[in-house]
Amino acid sequence: MRLSTKCLPSRPHRRRLVAFFALFISGVLSPLAPATTLTIPADANIFGAGHATPPAPGGGGAGELPPEFDFGFTAGTGLVLIFTSVTGSVIFDSGSGNHVNDPDGVGSASGIDVNSFDGVSGTVANTAGFLAGVFLGATEPSDPAPLRLDFTMIGTSFTSLSPQLNQVFFIGDGLTGDGTGSMQQFNVPTGATRLVLGFVDAPNYHGDPGGFSDNTGSFSATFSIPEPSVFALLLGGAGLLGLVGRRIRAVRD
Repeated sequence: MRLSTKCLPSRPHRRRLVAFFALFISGVLSPLAPATTLTIPADANIFGAGHATPPAPGGGGAGELPPEFDFGFTAGTGLVLIFTSVTGSVIFDSGSGNHVNDPDGVGSASGIDVNSFDGVSGTVANTAGFLAGVFLGATEPSDPAPLRLDFTMIGTSFTSLSPQLNQVFFIGDGLTGDGTGSMQQFNVPTGATRLVLGFVDAPNYHGDPGGFSDNTGSFSATFSIPEPSVFALLLGGAGLLGLVGRRIRAVRD
């Protein structure tokens, strides 16, 4: 007997169910860091994380200090940061092409290769204008900065990532694909007390940080740090929805 597919959720509906389940678990059940939404303007200089003023040793404008979220606790082991929604668009070259890109940096004019500065690591990637993050401890970052993460080698479709304190990392839309795929896990380093969200930029996308004066637009990011046991429940729910999706495809075939 073939089951009717009329009552089964479509693919967009399944994605919304996953997002709803994540928000419910992380926002309602978790006492650690409930679901939080930050707006990240395109000139939010990630190299200003933990400092009093944003730096621009490369010139081209320092932008503004990036938004910061204080955990309210000091992270131990086994904690995971997840993003349930990242939306918006930015332009990193207004006046010279106006390339509009999404949170993964898709649509940007170039890749990026930016040096570390003042205790905060730079990064390398095949895109630019993507949402980036950095975990901070209780103290202001200072040199030497951690090694730069090279996402031309790591890629952006990772399922989990374990950045160090003061080490800038790619977030994008928080999914393994561009606007699709499974939820990525960002392992919170021990000793972290804050999360900072912003952008990596430099004149001509290379060298020392700077070049923020011609950036326009913004992203809106919703994230949380669930209890480890709650996160396991979240993964179980997402896996169940994936099983439903496979059953739906089998029925339709």
